[in-house]
Amino acid sequence: MRVEVQAAKQDANLIRALAETLRDKPEQAAALRSTLASALLNPGLKTAFDVFASELPDDAFDGVFDQPRRGSWREIDL
Repeated sequence: MRVEVQAAKQDANLIRALAETLRDKPEQAAALRSTLASALLNPGLKTAFDVFASELPDDAFDGVFDQPRRGSWREIDL
């Protein structure tokens, strides 16, 4: 498949290298696709670590962690 894009002159070599990698280098292409998809397709997608390490105020998590336990404690033999 042939694709034509318009880009800044300074990005032309980068885009050519990207296309060559995606076309001719399967191992590198898989990693590149994954990285680009993460960066471009879901830029707002966050991990749990990102959320809990965020600058959100403490009250943003009110009611999340104070859920009652289901059932009772169970006896275990250590």
